[in-house]
Amino acid sequence: MQIVPARDAVLEHILDETWRIWSDGLTRDGYARYNAAQMKTPWGRECLARVALVDGGRVLSSAKRYMLRARLDDREIRVLGIGAVFTPPALRSRGSAAALIERLIEDARSDGTDAALLFSEIGATYYERFGFVCIPRDVLWLRAVEKPGAPALLVRTGEERDIPAVTDILRAAAAPARFALEVEADLVRHSLSKKRLLAGLSPSGWRSVEFYIAEEGASAVAFVLLTSSRTGVTLEACGDRDPTGARVGAILQVLRARTPGERVPDISAWLPPAFRPPQLTIVKERPASELMMIRSLREDLRIDDLRAEDIVYWHGDAF
Repeated sequence: MQIVPARDAVLEHILDETWRIWSDGLTRDGYARYNAAQMKTPWGRECLARVALVDGGRVLSSAKRYMLRARLDDREIRVLGIGAVFTPPALRSRGSAAALIERLIEDARSDGTDAALLFSEIGATYYERFGFVCIPRDVLWLRAVEKPGAPALLVRTGEERDIPAVTDILRAAAAPARFALEVEADLVRHSLSKKRLLAGLSPSGWRSVEFYIAEEGASAVAFVLLTSSRTGVTLEACGDRDPTGARVGAILQVLRARTPGERVPDISAWLPPAFRPPQLTIVKERPASELMMIRSLREDLRIDDLRAEDIVYWHGDAF
């Protein structure tokens, strides 16, 4: 058995097997285009790969491998991200996924990577056997406080020229945390492109992406990135030079004021514990179904004591 890049016939086999599970409503062709396009962004070319564990010409299991940079307690670390782990139904219960995960971890450790990160939708038990620990966190459902009119705030659609300012805002938001991704402009572009690609390749009317900026003195001072689908509205990421998040709250009030007579769904979000815009009401709060799990790959790097309040990680960054 060996790990190989998922290309050509191997990739097509993986896409055939996973399309109906993870396509989010895309056609088979759209699903292939969506996956290929993610690999072609500047960040994707350097930091994202799909790999497969094969035995001869047979695909035993597959996964996406992310190479991330993060900061833990003011120390820059390298992080292996593991996503989209899949074993064909006919080959399950034979240890193929476990073998793939263990090899990815060992290869990363040999390469000097400090930690591994994944998001589980099947509970914590399976990945705990590999030494991963869970960082529980909650999903918040938010509602903008309504009032006559809209706040006196200049809100416009975000553009490419705003990416450096958005990157700086996200870095500032992550600074107080014990653990957070190192924010790079190309990673911000990749995350935005990924969401726009999914919306653009979906059937008409299924999804939308909204990227808005609050501007003062010709400079972006706050932003929101929202996605909408038939299942609801998600605040994928946001940020504000005001640590209270008041401008983010005002942006959402402005957006709400566009359709005052319509009932709009509440907005789901992952927010840092101290980030509570005063214009927003928390309608409900529940444990996230996507469990964030992390493992140290070094004896001198302790991460098993991380708690939800120690991290800044946006829903749009999950994989």
